[in-house]
Amino acid sequence: MPSNKDKIIAAAMELFHEQGFQATGLEEILSQCGVVKSNFYYHFKSKEELGRQVIQQKIALMEEQIFGPSLDNRTLGPQDRLRRMFRLMQAAAEEHDCRRGCYIGNLVLELGERYEELRRLLVNFLEDIENRIEACLQEGAANQEINLHGMKARETAVALTALLQGGMLLGKAHRNSFALQYGGKLVNHIIGNGSEGEQHAG
Repeated sequence: MPSNKDKIIAAAMELFHEQGFQATGLEEILSQCGVVKSNFYYHFKSKEELGRQVIQQKIALMEEQIFGPSLDNRTLGPQDRLRRMFRLMQAAAEEHDCRRGCYIGNLVLELGERYEELRRLLVNFLEDIENRIEACLQEGAANQEINLHGMKARETAVALTALLQGGMLLGKAHRNSFALQYGGKLVNHIIGNGSEGEQHAG
């Protein structure tokens, strides 16, 4: 049975994604999870402290469900790791009919400089993803599996991260996953030979 702290974090995680951090009130979170306010302050000093723990847990979930099985999957070649990353992000978006966008991207845009500690957690995670994509590209270029077409691995990694985040944003705007599908296809042509590779694998 989940603890009251776990209930609060789970409710906040859903509401922050659905409505945003600033638009979600403490009373709404407590009503959703059925926990009294005194118990909230036993576990968290403030809503910002709750936000920090929610972000940390969401990052851990994304690692478990998306980036670990793709970028860290050494059973796949570098191209297929990148393809799988796009495919798993697309699947995550489609779970909510592409209405919500990227959890991390949404909060980065929303929080700005008002919540610098929270923003820095999010930016650090995005930079970590860029670094891991860069390592994947470097490995693929070294074994001639990936063609960077004269670009540096770092430049391509940042561009692919932007493509991923842009695909999630357009998916939220249009309520479909076409942008992520097209992004995955573009990856095949930018760094591969145009084949679909692992995208059709089970």
